[in-house]
Amino acid sequence: MGPRGKILASFLLIIVVIIAVWQFTTPVLIPPVGTKYLSSTQYANRGSWVVLEVSGYGKVFLAFSISNLTYPRTTLPTVYSLIVSKLNETVLPSYIRGLTVKLTALHIQDNYDGSTSAWAPSGNFPEAAQATTLFNFQTSANHQLRFTISYQLYEILFIGSLIDHSTTRSFNITQNVV
Repeated sequence: MGPRGKILASFLLIIVVIIAVWQFTTPVLIPPVGTKYLSSTQYANRGSWVVLEVSGYGKVFLAFSISNLTYPRTTLPTVYSLIVSKLNETVLPSYIRGLTVKLTALHIQDNYDGSTSAWAPSGNFPEAAQATTLFNFQTSANHQLRFTISYQLYEILFIGSLIDHSTTRSFNITQNVV
């Protein structure tokens, strides 16, 4: 193999490595699941909201479901779960496989005493994006919690993905603590 062949082989190898890295860093494409998590008291016992996201290539309805997984007390941390699922989507071009969401931040703030909590990563959730967090209540009362969620909307291609935009949303819940 001559010098031109070596340069061409090196160039092709670099292109293959770039495509492989691009493919492996792509977020998981979550399927549309309808109202499965939106209407479930197990996943949305603190509330649920539907948001329309418009990308450059389609539209997607996202459902945000918030639940507390443990009983709220002042002596033990309360575990909250946030699930972001797709109700449905409309994607126009044939080279787009779908739209997906990648959670980047979750903060909870209590208006009662100003305490905050940040996101703790959770395991893989096959049909949605999920984040769990611990929150420590200092006093017994009715607490107003603000969940501030940052996420990125991705367009999943046949090979790789493109980020469409980043968004931050806030949702308020009331939690009675004994």
